[in-house]
This record gives sequence, structure tokens and C-alpha cells, in this order.
Amino acid sequence: MKAKAITVSIDMPGGAISAEFHIDTGRLRILERGMLRVELFPPHSWFTVASVAGNSRWGTRPREADLYLVVENFIQQRFGMMAQRGEASCAQ
Repeated sequence: MKAKAITVSIDMPGGAISAEFHIDTGRLRILERGMLRVELFPPHSWFTVASVAGNSRWGTRPREADLYLVVENFIQQRFGMMAQRGEASCAQ
């Protein structure tokens, strides 16, 4: 039986940016408007989460809040610091 992925999404003017973490494989995927932009496997997926959610106690199973930080970091790196200003966010 496949474990369900943990998914977080942030709505942007150009479309949603989301991250999904598959607990069974440790795979982290970041999608922009449904297109795959980043795909990482352990240990790189864990390093990515740890680099932005360092104070969390997530171990190898990040929470939605940890993935939200991953998406925010991706947005800041790709679009700049002001990209999210005033935008609504939603977690799934």
C-alpha cells in the first residue's frame, strides 16, 4: 500500500507552487503550475527540508509547516523576496 504524500501549495499570481513529500520513498517534488521543477531523493530531500526548517523536529518525515517553508524558500529564490507580498496561501 502506498503512503499518501504530504502536500502544501501556495497560490501565486501566475499559478500555484506546491511541494509534495512522499513518506514511503523520501522523494520531494516541487511543482510550479503543475510542471515539475525540482525532484530530490534522500538524502538530498532531507537536506533541503532541514536547510529551511532547522528548528523543527521533523526527522525524516516533514510536517506541512516544514514543507510550507520549503515552498516559500523556492519562491524567494526563483522570484525574489517580494513575490509573496499580499498573496493568500493555502495548505492541502
